[in-house]
Amino acid sequence: MGQKIHPYGFRVGITRPWRSRWYANKHKFGALLIEDHRIRQHIMQNYSESAIPRVEIERKGEEKVTVFIHTAKAGTLLGKKTNRLTELEKELHELTGGKVIDTRLIDIQKPELDATLTAQRIAEQIVRRINFRRAAKREQELVQQSGALGIKIQLAGRLGGKELARTEKMVWGSIPLHTLRADVDYGIAEAHTTYGTIGIQIWINRGEIQMEPAAEAAQTPANREGGRQWR
Repeated sequence: MGQKIHPYGFRVGITRPWRSRWYANKHKFGALLIEDHRIRQHIMQNYSESAIPRVEIERKGEEKVTVFIHTAKAGTLLGKKTNRLTELEKELHELTGGKVIDTRLIDIQKPELDATLTAQRIAEQIVRRINFRRAAKREQELVQQSGALGIKIQLAGRLGGKELARTEKMVWGSIPLHTLRADVDYGIAEAHTTYGTIGIQIWINRGEIQMEPAAEAAQTPANREGGRQWR
C-alpha cells in the first residue's frame, strides 16, 4: 500500500493536517472545492518565482477565506516598493466573487528538506540544459547536508534528449513509506524542454514525528512548518 498511495494522503489525520479546512453541506461542497482548486492554481501559476510548494485554505463562514501560503522567498511577495500580497488579495477577491480574503505567509525555514521545492530546483536546472544526473546529484547532496535520513529521486521522460523515454532513480538512505509516523515528504515537478516534458518525483525522509495526532491537529500551519508567520 505504501508504494502505491500518495505519502501525504496516506498520513492525513495521523501525522498530516488537511490542506483545506472547512465544512459545507452537500449542495455547496462541490463549488467550494472547485474554488479552492482555482485559488491554488492562480497562486502557483502567477507567483511561481516565490518558491511556493503548497497553499492551505481555511474558511470561517461563507464569506471569509484565509489563505496560508508556504514560501521559501517571502521577500518576493513583501517587496520594498510594492506589496504584491495586497495585489494577490485583490485578485483572489475577484476570483472568489467578492469574498473577504486574508492571506498569510509562512516562511519555510529549511527549503532544502521540502520535496516540492527540491523537485522544482531540479526542473529549473534541466530546463537550463544542465545534465539531469548532475542536477539530481547536487540536490541529493544538499538534502543530505541538511539533515535528512533519506531521499529518493525519480526522473522520467526523454532524459538527456535521447530518442526513447526512460525512467531513472537515485536513492540514498531509507524511505519508510509504510511507517505512518515517518515524516516522509513527497513532491513533483515538470521540466518542459525542447525535446519533451520530463517528470520529477521526490521523496524525502525527515525522521519520525513523535507528536500525538490531536496535538498535531491543534497546531497552527506556521508551527507545523517550524517557520515564521507574516501578518
